[in-house]
Amino acid sequence: MDDNEMWQAVQTCDPAYDGEFFYAVQKTRIFYRPSCKSKYPRRNNVEYFKSSAEAEAAGYRPCKRCRPDLPQYDPDRDLAKASKAVFDQYFTDRQELNQQLKELGVTRKQMSLVFKRYYDMKPAEYLIQVRIAAAKQALQAGSSVFDAAANSGYTNYSSFYAHFRKLSGMPPAKYRQLFAQNISRAVMDTPIGLLRIVASQDAILCVEPANYLEKKAGQAIEQVPADRIIPNDPSGDLVKACMRELKEYFAGQRQRFDLPFHLKAPASSKRSGSSSSRFLTGRPRSYQQLAEMTGDKNASRAIGLANNCNPILILIPCHRVIGADGSLTGYAAGLAAKKLLLDLEKGGTKK
Repeated sequence: MDDNEMWQAVQTCDPAYDGEFFYAVQKTRIFYRPSCKSKYPRRNNVEYFKSSAEAEAAGYRPCKRCRPDLPQYDPDRDLAKASKAVFDQYFTDRQELNQQLKELGVTRKQMSLVFKRYYDMKPAEYLIQVRIAAAKQALQAGSSVFDAAANSGYTNYSSFYAHFRKLSGMPPAKYRQLFAQNISRAVMDTPIGLLRIVASQDAILCVEPANYLEKKAGQAIEQVPADRIIPNDPSGDLVKACMRELKEYFAGQRQRFDLPFHLKAPASSKRSGSSSSRFLTGRPRSYQQLAEMTGDKNASRAIGLANNCNPILILIPCHRVIGADGSLTGYAAGLAAKKLLLDLEKGGTKK
């Protein structure tokens, strides 16, 4: 990690670098975590340390706001994680969900502000994503559309239909029909966690975090189900090919994927979504840069929607889209996974 990378982390208050290094301001004789929101320092007045002990030994005192001298100190992060855990566990029960949020001991407004800062979305947006993800799992397993809506926490079918179509690019009945075809699936262990791979006879349908819903429901995480990969079947062959290419990718031996995939996205984001899938190497791009690539500089919101709806992680490299200031933005597998993928692609070390 060089000075430029550390300075970028300080500029963007990037929490992903907390614990990786500490920075101190020579004028104030105070040292900080990279994520600290304290007054912006001058670059030529900054000194870096590998540990808080090194900073203290050099005569710096810890910031009282971010407490870099304490191994685990981030009350806002704890609140964000606690509220996310409530959404993950109680998304099907509105009454219990509201009760658990009250027990966090903060106002709904404060919780919403902290949640958005850490997860780059409003709590209501995250709740919709959790519920639609649950509905997709149910539809893939053969549940009726009505049961999928009810069992994922919806009491209003119109809202369910609108949210499902917005996030998947198709009506729930069509999504169910798509997965009712002859498909194969498997779960693969990777450096960013377990990934579920689903394929039809013609294309890869999704690559997604496999433990996303199982952890919320307290269920056992599905292991690689060899019996679900149908022998001598095109869908089974595609799943195996995808697993092979992902393995090569994580080993640093592949920069391009040679697999057909089926992608449905909202009409407003199809063009922007295809733009984000054109690049697999080189520097990551911001939403605005991708919008300019489409010929519409005002399409950055559509770019964001396309990446948010991406059901095929890594193959469609939405992890390569970053904020305009260079900061990492939300990712389905988490910001730590996003950082690992970007480090891997630029030849960095794996963690």
